[in-house]
Amino acid sequence: MSSYTKNLHFWWKVASFFVLLILRSLALNSDGVFLLAFKYSILSDPLLVLENWNYNDVTPCSWRGVTCTEIGFPGTPDMFRVTGLVLPNSQLLGSIAADLGKIQHLRNLDLSNNFFNGSLPSSIFNASELQVLSLSNNVISGELPESVGGLASLQVLNLSDNALAGKVPENLTSLQNLTVISLKSNYFSGNVPSGFNSVQVLDLSSNLLNGSLPLGFGGGGFRYLNLSYNKISGNIPPEFAKKIPVNATIDLSFNNLTGAIPETLALHNQKTEWFSGNADLCGKPLKNLCSIPSTLS
Repeated sequence: MSSYTKNLHFWWKVASFFVLLILRSLALNSDGVFLLAFKYSILSDPLLVLENWNYNDVTPCSWRGVTCTEIGFPGTPDMFRVTGLVLPNSQLLGSIAADLGKIQHLRNLDLSNNFFNGSLPSSIFNASELQVLSLSNNVISGELPESVGGLASLQVLNLSDNALAGKVPENLTSLQNLTVISLKSNYFSGNVPSGFNSVQVLDLSSNLLNGSLPLGFGGGGFRYLNLSYNKISGNIPPEFAKKIPVNATIDLSFNNLTGAIPETLALHNQKTEWFSGNADLCGKPLKNLCSIPSTLS
């Protein structure tokens, strides 16, 4: 091969490399592709909130509801990566696409107050950087899988007002960054897990939870606990509220609790109505005091 041919071959390789580089820079990045898969899973978008989501864009960062952060290598399509998808109150109808869990740096997913149905895709719980997961007020069914306990960065979990069933995963209690949990108005059953040492707000009201109240519950940061409108039975153990601050709100109304309310400040500081609906419960702050057993001489 002559030197001229060799040089021509070399420059052909160089030119091909730059052409490929340019073409790649003009193509939609992987985050955008995953978001388009979500768009195509939507059956109805009456407010046209996804109208400007276009495959011809290089990046999805200008799309409605999408938040990006500078993470990748400068000058490449991956310089800005998707970190948030926030589309509440958008009247979207469809299922939650599994591809959302493939967005590597997703930190905030808020699809609350829509019409999403079906079950939670397992891939969502592979989004290791997820900090906020808010899917409240939809029609999501199925169970909340144990894999939710792998979201070590999770701070807020709001799945309230859906049709979720099964047990509340035990490993939720061990997530150190999780401070707000709302699973109210679902069909969760089984016992209330013990723990939740790092949680500040916990709302499990209006479910089908049963069994007795757990021991060793809560921590010093607790501000609000709502277990009302369940089927929790038995006495309130003195250890139940031992770790909960005296200024925290504790709503245990409309269960099947019995016996005397333990004489702890955290419980005695509550309003009367937060113990109502438990016919066989007595003691402060309720007006019906516990009867003292008579002794026969």
